[in-house]
Amino acid sequence: MLYLIRHGQTAYNAERRLQGQLDIPLSDAGREQAHALGLRLKNEGAGFDALYSSRLKRAFETASIIGGYLGLEPKPVAGLEEICFGRFQDHTFAECAELYPEAFADLEARGSASNMHGGETGMDVFLRARAALLALPEAREGSALVVSHGAVIGCLRAAALGLPMNEISDLIPGNAELCGFAPEIMERIAGYGSER
Repeated sequence: MLYLIRHGQTAYNAERRLQGQLDIPLSDAGREQAHALGLRLKNEGAGFDALYSSRLKRAFETASIIGGYLGLEPKPVAGLEEICFGRFQDHTFAECAELYPEAFADLEARGSASNMHGGETGMDVFLRARAALLALPEAREGSALVVSHGAVIGCLRAAALGLPMNEISDLIPGNAELCGFAPEIMERIAGYGSER
């Protein structure tokens, strides 16, 4: 079974600034969140076979902190990085609306189906994240923690529920929040899109 965790908070999260694939570190608050989750998992006696992480430093640092409580070293995995927001990266939503009104209006109308910002769509993110997760041995047997990002987990949850990729905003977990993906959920994720 896979347990996906969104990385701890960053200064950009607190400012509601789009970081996308910018390599932003955790804030002090984010480190505290990671320590709290690591301690909770240790106290619960949770046992995991492996710990994986996005290669972006906010996720890898979250994984390293949690791993310190569980005796696990995080392994970086390509494909788990946050959605690329193109021109929107490094801007708040208000700044995006002012600087790129047409692209921002398209994002507002079509959600993660939009890529007028020059980055990825939700489906782009889903396809690479699904491939990365299904390649992990624990996707079928055993258990592992996987530290990733809000849009990645939102897209995977949408697939598990059979929802379109543009409906992920309510499925994005909070910082340092843990979401379980049981084998039957991974099967739904694996088959997502084949019926379309």
